[in-house]
Amino acid sequence: MRRLLPELVVLSLLATAGAVVFLDDGPSDPSKPPAAQQAAAPRVAPGSDPDDPQTWQTSDQVRGPIAPPAVPGQRAVLGRTQRFSYKPAPGVTITAWDARTRRGPVRYFVTRVRWRAPGIRVDYSNGDRVRRRQTVTSMLSSTPKVVAGINGDFFDIYDTGAPLGIGRERRGDVLWNAIDSGWNNALSVNTEGKWHVGELPLVAEVVDRPGIVVTNYNSPRVKVGGTGIYDWRFGRAVGYGWTDEQRRQVRFVQIVDGTVVANREALPSRTGIKGIFLIARGDHAEDKLEALKVGTRVAVRRRLGGKVAVAITGNALLIKKRQLLVSDDGEMHPRTAVGVDRDTKELIFLVVDGRQDFSRGFTMVELGRMMMRLGAEDALNLDGGGSTTLAAVRNGDLRVINSPSDGAQRPVPNGLEVVYNP
Repeated sequence: MRRLLPELVVLSLLATAGAVVFLDDGPSDPSKPPAAQQAAAPRVAPGSDPDDPQTWQTSDQVRGPIAPPAVPGQRAVLGRTQRFSYKPAPGVTITAWDARTRRGPVRYFVTRVRWRAPGIRVDYSNGDRVRRRQTVTSMLSSTPKVVAGINGDFFDIYDTGAPLGIGRERRGDVLWNAIDSGWNNALSVNTEGKWHVGELPLVAEVVDRPGIVVTNYNSPRVKVGGTGIYDWRFGRAVGYGWTDEQRRQVRFVQIVDGTVVANREALPSRTGIKGIFLIARGDHAEDKLEALKVGTRVAVRRRLGGKVAVAITGNALLIKKRQLLVSDDGEMHPRTAVGVDRDTKELIFLVVDGRQDFSRGFTMVELGRMMMRLGAEDALNLDGGGSTTLAAVRNGDLRVINSPSDGAQRPVPNGLEVVYNP
């Protein structure tokens, strides 16, 4: 029904509900260069706990400007102008908008991907190691026939560089990293082509050792009271970085070809990972590993719940079943989000520029409302801030389409890619 109503009627209804509304107006000045991040801004925003990613607005944890309070009944947006719209491939449309709002100008980019269009494939994108960071264009360029992509999960920007949650790739059928709980809000598609936005757990075990609770696979850190599994995909070992520099009540076990070859308290650092590393941390988790004596035969399993083909996590569900789930209408940041519109069989990538004079960014509430307006039934917030990047093929070349707030692309560990292979 919502798609059959005239646009102005839809906008009026959304304005009444407090959503973002647009009318035509002139563009902001695109010639001005990106503003640098505020030099005096604290690394950790007020209310943000550096040890609790659930409180982060962005991976860089830079404080965002606080949005002026909305005035009930006052039109939030004064106008918008379409900057451009084009199709990098059949079934993929990228549209850029400039909006003038009472809180300041906003520039945003909407990419619609018809997942059933012939030749279209959406997949997880990353480098050859979990903790390897690179620009979005560099990451995408390694995939033949790629036409577009965005940055992905929040990551451990000040230490290991590894993403916080789950990454699973269809092309190669590889689970790269995962966590049992706490960072499991994911966009995923199963082997039957059904897209889902919601919680997705890691299912892992050390076979026949029920006392060993596996909480992480190739994560930046091991949970207190848990055990992490690490293999070559992670990259080089980070030692006590895996345990937040905790050096007591930790233990390391190395398994090669199914046999324990090392068991000690000291954690390896700056070495390649041969075989499988088990890292246990605190609350007597290390006691369970101590029993795995050198020479013991051990099997380790890890997978995601369900028949998942592709998965990537973010920090918050913005909307679920067209219900707004976020309530933070305070900090404004560059944002990246992804949503599912099952009516049109489209994935929606939303990239919002911010921290620049021509674009203030969005609050979480504004991001959720925009995804609703674009037609998404479910939507997930991905990493934002300086990580926010949209890259796509235009005029034959893969290039950055938005304006990253650092003034250049930030190296990130993963993202989503769209491939067209007719």
